[in-house]
Amino acid sequence: MFKIESYITPLLMGYVDKYVKLRHEDFQLSLWGGDAVLNNLDLRLDVIEKAIQLPIIFKSGHIHELRIHVPWTKLGSEPIVITINTIECILKLRETAYEEKDSSQTPEVKKLRSSQARHRQRRQQGGEELPPGYLQSLINKISNNVSIVINNLIVKFVEDDIVLSINVKSLECFSVNELWNRAFIDLCPPELALRKSINISDLTICLDKCDSSGKIENYQDPLVYRCSVTGRVYLKYDSVHGKIPSITKFDLFCETLDVSLTDTQLPLFFRLIELCLALYYGTLEFPSSVNEDESSVKSADDTGDTSVEGKCYKQQHFF
Repeated sequence: MFKIESYITPLLMGYVDKYVKLRHEDFQLSLWGGDAVLNNLDLRLDVIEKAIQLPIIFKSGHIHELRIHVPWTKLGSEPIVITINTIECILKLRETAYEEKDSSQTPEVKKLRSSQARHRQRRQQGGEELPPGYLQSLINKISNNVSIVINNLIVKFVEDDIVLSINVKSLECFSVNELWNRAFIDLCPPELALRKSINISDLTICLDKCDSSGKIENYQDPLVYRCSVTGRVYLKYDSVHGKIPSITKFDLFCETLDVSLTDTQLPLFFRLIELCLALYYGTLEFPSSVNEDESSVKSADDTGDTSVEGKCYKQQHFF
């Protein structure tokens, strides 16, 4: 007898494990009851760094609680909901070139995929009929409609004496139709477009100055306090089974935005702006290794070259 759980559960747990470090006992978890709860999980920081493609590193990333809800009786009409309750991340600027690591093939994932292959072989030997067309169509529909809910998101960026904190009370990402209303989408010709809405409520951004030990003596008023933002993502694919969109559009909507800057925050804010511009125009350079950086600095000193090209960001001075 064909059991859809034997396909969906490994697929879903493997997807979660790509970004979150699951323990061995987590892979033994059954989702057949419809709900699962995982506690105290660490993020796969290198995978996330590779995904965002920015010269920053994650010093830490932790999830307090992760909930997975699977509507088994309505998989073709209701989304799987992944809820994260309290996630904390600390970021800083990368000082060396990115070194790619393959963490997607973890021992747990390899074992899970090997076990899935053995189960599939047994079913086929036992004469069980597998509906590949229906299964692939269902998997595509499920992956296109996964909803993500994050309650209490805390992101902190630290660079020199700058501490930028972003706090979000609630963030929800879900699929929508062409009118941008919540809907269960079936990606099909001729449009082959997937739309996602991202609703952010109670967004607060703080900018503070820390001392050499990283301690903030005087906390400043928030730059932005309890703001609501809506994001719209448009993904255009060339085929039904396409993994990478050919066209990607992203828009942000904010009804009101009040920004407040104190005298202490003003120079910090300008330094952040210049850092963002350097990232955007690609003028922010960092060495591939510490030795290369030291040799380039030594070479520049020997020749009398005072330019900062080829030196790391720490040697550049903003304002």
